[in-house]
Amino acid sequence: MVSIDDRLNAIIRELIGNGITLEQAVEAFEGKYIVAAMTASKGNVTQASRKLGVHRNTLHNKLRTQTMLNGFADSVRPVRRRAISHKRVGVPVAKSSKASRTRE
Repeated sequence: MVSIDDRLNAIIRELIGNGITLEQAVEAFEGKYIVAAMTASKGNVTQASRKLGVHRNTLHNKLRTQTMLNGFADSVRPVRRRAISHKRVGVPVAKSSKASRTRE
């Protein structure tokens, strides 16, 4: 049985050998980890954030900003839009000054 430490060391050697930077490796791992938690929680951000041990706002921010997750955030939660008001919008009427008013 191979330990997790041995598996990680093999992955790290492969990444370094392929010229992957620490930033790229961390972003890739974090993205895959988040996708796995979101999939396991069926898109429920609160449940996924609990599994990941982060605040749900942190997870929301990562879903919005992280390059690897850009498409995933849209597929998990639809964008909520404000309802459009159906009020009639009139043209503003200019106020006239008292001096320009004439009386008949």
